[in-house]
Amino acid sequence: MKAYLLTAVGVIFLTLTVSFIVPEGKLKKSVNFILRLVSICVIIQPVSTIFKFESNDRATVYDYDYVCSVYSQNQSRLVTQKVCDEVGVDCICVVEVIYDGKQIKENGVTVEGNFTDEKTIAVIAEYLEGLGYINITVNEKAA
Repeated sequence: MKAYLLTAVGVIFLTLTVSFIVPEGKLKKSVNFILRLVSICVIIQPVSTIFKFESNDRATVYDYDYVCSVYSQNQSRLVTQKVCDEVGVDCICVVEVIYDGKQIKENGVTVEGNFTDEKTIAVIAEYLEGLGYINITVNEKAA
């Protein structure tokens, strides 16, 4: 409060001093207008703190386990559909999604189904590698 009062008194004193020094004419009117405007702004500064809005800069908390779970379910459904359509093999794909502290990323994919031979397993693994997946595990479903 003390700093505010000193600032207000200083601005008013400066306004009065400059108004006495500036010569008569259009320049004096312009300078006085600007200095009075500054004085008014300084004087009403405490009133502006009443209407101060608080910014919402609080850290946002995300449930990364939930986000990874939803992302995993969606990716698993899409990959299962792609493998069934493109490779022609009926299977279930599960995409593992993790948050490593910096980003959400796919960590691997597990494929399970009733496969007729080793060639089918190799074709599925090769297809998923072509899609950019890593850590691919293809298992035959237990009977």
